[in-house]
Amino acid sequence: MEPLVSINLCCYNSEPYLRETLDSITNQTYKNWELVIIDDGSSDSTGEIISEYIKKGYPIRYYYQENKGLGYSRNRAIKLSNGKYIAFIDHDDLWLPEKLEKQISLFEEKEEVGFIYTNFFSLKNGVKKIYFKRPNPEGYVFKDFLYSYSAALLTVMIRRSSIEGFSEFFDINLKLAEEYEFFMRILYKSKAAYIEMPLATYRIHEQMSSLKFIERWPDEMAYIMDKFSRIYTNFEEDYKKEISYMKAKIAYYKARAEMAKCNNFNARSLLEPYKTIDFKFFFLYIMTYLPPIIWHTAHRLMTKGAFSLSG
Repeated sequence: MEPLVSINLCCYNSEPYLRETLDSITNQTYKNWELVIIDDGSSDSTGEIISEYIKKGYPIRYYYQENKGLGYSRNRAIKLSNGKYIAFIDHDDLWLPEKLEKQISLFEEKEEVGFIYTNFFSLKNGVKKIYFKRPNPEGYVFKDFLYSYSAALLTVMIRRSSIEGFSEFFDINLKLAEEYEFFMRILYKSKAAYIEMPLATYRIHEQMSSLKFIERWPDEMAYIMDKFSRIYTNFEEDYKKEISYMKAKIAYYKARAEMAKCNNFNARSLLEPYKTIDFKFFFLYIMTYLPPIIWHTAHRLMTKGAFSLSG
């Protein structure tokens, strides 16, 4: 029987977490799946761990390659996938048992939907929390996601037909925001559905790429906005407000780096054009007139509270 869903897993030196990730896949209540694994040049026991699961008879297709990078690996996994639907998981992520079943059921119910994402748990230092406490948008969410992005890769499943005609999948020039750029191109033309129930667990640790490459975020988002302005007609006119907010967030990340170096003037210059967009940007702009230690204290309070800039 052809698998209805292809699960894409890209890994590199993944032995600390891989067994738990694979167990969360093999324990799914829905069974008509294939797991496509791209091993991007691991030098630890990643291959041996995967072989254990293959020997148990699970429908796993394993491909080892010399190190090519995450974007290349994700693209190869998509090209090797046979399913009508494609789901994504990283080597340190976990799925709850009903994750695939609930998403496939919703896809079968709503044929107009090309993208499904869910709520999830975050797991840090043994503490598990529900990530989203608020509702998230459905339907055509491209505009909403320019303002505040809510889809985590480990929760996403796409209808394969939603990427037909794409000249590229993941952009290999990106190290941090490659999933955002790819998913946003899907959402530009496809409807999304959201499942409020948390169906995955996102593990937060020091070795994760989103922390290792965080300093790249401003440049990568600027790259993506420029790319969208080139490939989508009237992009800057149709999404003027959302683009302005994104540019303010880019300036904020750059300003944060300047304040870490005690360069108040540089930080203030970066935030000044965007101080009227939103109260939080105005507040941080004003705080650049004070000593950096006060700015960082205020920043920590904002990012933990109602004025979070993480979205």
